[in-house]
Amino acid sequence: MKQFSLLLSCMLCFVSVFVYGEMLTIDDYMYMVAKNNSDLKLIQANINAVKGKLAEIERVYAYSLNMGISYSDDKSGRPYNQLAKLNEVSNWNYSTSVNKQFKTGTQFFLGINGAYGTYDYAPSALGESHYNVCDIFPFIKLQQSLWKDINGCSTKAGIYKQKANAKSVLYLLEYKKQKLLLDAKIAYWNLSYTRTVIDFRKASLDRKKRLLNWNQIRYKMDLTERADLLQSQAAVKFGELNLKLAYEDESRANKMFNQFLNIKDDKLRHDVEKFEDNGSFFKTDITFTKNGTRADVLAVLEDINKASYDQKASQRNKGADLVLEGKYSFNGVEQFLGESFNHVKNGDRPSYSLGLKYTLPLDFKLRKVINKGYEAAKVSAQIAAESAVIKENSDWVQLLDDWDNARTRMELAIEVEKIQKQRYEEDRNLFKKGRITTHMVLQGEDDSDIATLSVFKNILELIQISEQAKIFYSGVGEEVF
Repeated sequence: MKQFSLLLSCMLCFVSVFVYGEMLTIDDYMYMVAKNNSDLKLIQANINAVKGKLAEIERVYAYSLNMGISYSDDKSGRPYNQLAKLNEVSNWNYSTSVNKQFKTGTQFFLGINGAYGTYDYAPSALGESHYNVCDIFPFIKLQQSLWKDINGCSTKAGIYKQKANAKSVLYLLEYKKQKLLLDAKIAYWNLSYTRTVIDFRKASLDRKKRLLNWNQIRYKMDLTERADLLQSQAAVKFGELNLKLAYEDESRANKMFNQFLNIKDDKLRHDVEKFEDNGSFFKTDITFTKNGTRADVLAVLEDINKASYDQKASQRNKGADLVLEGKYSFNGVEQFLGESFNHVKNGDRPSYSLGLKYTLPLDFKLRKVINKGYEAAKVSAQIAAESAVIKENSDWVQLLDDWDNARTRMELAIEVEKIQKQRYEEDRNLFKKGRITTHMVLQGEDDSDIATLSVFKNILELIQISEQAKIFYSGVGEEVF
């Protein structure tokens, strides 16, 4: 018999270890969620991707290297001037430059142009008819828009638009992340709640079974009516039904708990903190402070900036422009062609050129339609932002009301529970004296159970409200950018 008892104890220990894993505090659980949850990792990857691409927005101001080379072979016999005819040209042209755009809108070029080849002329009074060319022309070139990108306003508008769009995306991702973390915390406390209810239902069923045994003994001794026995039997069955429902709730809560940990084994069960231990925390005077704007509202506010800069960039890019360009060559005469204004100072070295270029799109009617579209988008973003701000303020006020109401309900529920427990003890004493029926005792016990469960539900609601306030209104969402 001793060996059998030892074997049974070992089996029970094994089952206990298999069913329940290690103890996970709420902090441990959230750490594991952050580490293992696929949805959360996906959101974080998207956040990192957007942040990683932010540097690309500033690439317009980065240095760049341009290089080019070309070869020409011309045997068309073009006249060079009245005295010489160019029979053949065979040469290589190459260029390289380092470019930089400044925040003023000025574009700077520093580089060299070069040529290497031969020129063959028809015999003439000029004498030599064959020339080898090997020239290098270092130069500096500046280009400045006098309207569209004066002081870099067009470029800056494009950059600010992209940054506002990135902020909006980041805030929405952060809000999605916060909601997932909130759901994970609620899943944790829901599991703790369901296990507390199971323990409570077990204790209640044990009390009903003891009452049934008591009535069975009394019925055999003809000290009570059969109705009392039937009432006790029904109470036990109802207690078993409530316990089964509690186990079903616990199973669903455990699946959700494991789902946030990315665990596919539904049978794996971890120990968790007892949620009712937080009940004393809510008995103290607590006031919530709104330390920041909710992340989804911040996203909508950034949409206004995005629409504004989008409209400004469109107006600049679709309108007229006047560009001033200057070039200075350290070696050789450089020609600056194709400009409305052209001034070349000739000489062997050095040389410079200045030019102005004016452009004017002629799609005036189409431009008005496009501008109306951008204006409508800006107005739409403003309306959406106003609505979001109003809703957030309403949600915050409602959250405070829910907190106050839940605390008031809990205080009342605690008083009711205290009274019902006193009543139940009185009913038990009266029942032992034979002064009341089984039905009245069971009714008192059910009322006491309902009062206790009401306290549990109010504690759970207060935890959920507290977690929501801390996650959405702590101001953490404003630090994502």
